[in-house]
Amino acid sequence: MTTLPGGGEPPPGFQPWCTTLRGEQAWQLAVPGGAAALAAWRALRDRHPRTGLWPVLLGSDPQVADQLTWRLDLLARDAPGIPSIDDVPPAPELFVEWMGDPATDDYLNDVPRHLAKLSEDSDMIAARLQGRPDEDAVQALAGAEIQIALVPAGHGWEVPALLAWSGAERDHIGGPEHLSVLQFWHDTYDAELVALGLERMELLVARPPEDARAAFELAVQQYAYCPALMDNLVPAIGALAATLFGRHWIFDWS
Repeated sequence: MTTLPGGGEPPPGFQPWCTTLRGEQAWQLAVPGGAAALAAWRALRDRHPRTGLWPVLLGSDPQVADQLTWRLDLLARDAPGIPSIDDVPPAPELFVEWMGDPATDDYLNDVPRHLAKLSEDSDMIAARLQGRPDEDAVQALAGAEIQIALVPAGHGWEVPALLAWSGAERDHIGGPEHLSVLQFWHDTYDAELVALGLERMELLVARPPEDARAAFELAVQQYAYCPALMDNLVPAIGALAATLFGRHWIFDWS
């Protein structure tokens, strides 16, 4: 019988899934969708220090697990392992590299005007967003049945690298870059990976920015990491900064 990290037997419902780029067994669990799926994620997240398994909502689309399985089967042979966090470029350096010349970016040219407006409205926006239940925000909860992956990982920020997640590859962002950025935001904001889709990533955040200037700084980082945010989520950098007062951050590279 395949065992969990530490040698324990898997609980009822746990099914062997694939092996990560470290060659360790990952698992899957099917749960009802909606708030029940988020409650299951939280319960599994709370057990991570004991189990060594980080839970990730994969949603109701079986293509997500199928694509990850196919890539892992291929890459585990050709490029096993993931880098150490000490061996990847620091996230602030990556943000600067990805941003290019801010003077030529129309979105960034609007920052001073939008910053003044957000400074006036930040308390109201933060109260509204932080009052929204997380189950109303996380998109991966939609569906009658949700798949949860349980990935052997020291931290949630390792998971996209361990699963060879390809959602941002069109922007030349892969496992090492996700490792660096997600670790940086975890340390700064206590942001934790909650869901992965084909090209979508969702985080839940315990310490979002507290003022407009910090929200704008983070918005610029997120725009550098996922430029498609301006096409898929918001029309301006000020609108993106406003969303970051909430506990739910979403990235979509489609």
